[in-house]
Amino acid sequence: MKKIILVMMALLTMTTAMAQPSDRKAPKKMTHQEMTTQMTSKLKLNDAQKAKVAALNKEYQDILMPPAPPKHPQGSRPEPPKNDGDKAMPKKPNGKHMAKRQEYEKKLKQILTDEQYKNYQKMQPPHGKRPEKKD
Repeated sequence: MKKIILVMMALLTMTTAMAQPSDRKAPKKMTHQEMTTQMTSKLKLNDAQKAKVAALNKEYQDILMPPAPPKHPQGSRPEPPKNDGDKAMPKKPNGKHMAKRQEYEKKLKQILTDEQYKNYQKMQPPHGKRPEKKD
């Protein structure tokens, strides 16, 4: 009897621990207006800079906020990629996307002062690296 109660308590404890919410959250996708507002407050942009940055963010919104992956109906699985028996190759960075991103950075650097641009770079997460886990 004691063993049954002990097993039940262990199972209850394990299921409770697994039901706890994770600290990790997916980054929120911001619109170009939200991004402009954030840049204005953090970089202390003047009115002329704000207008130019807003236009730039709107023009380049496709590279700043990539589209969300398609959602699949509940309980269904996405179809595996068709590859004629070859092993699936990992996706390579799109050259067009990278070129467009560099073009955006170049135009932004022309709008911002040197100090503002340095602060902007500090705001950006390092590309290709996962953000460190906060304890």
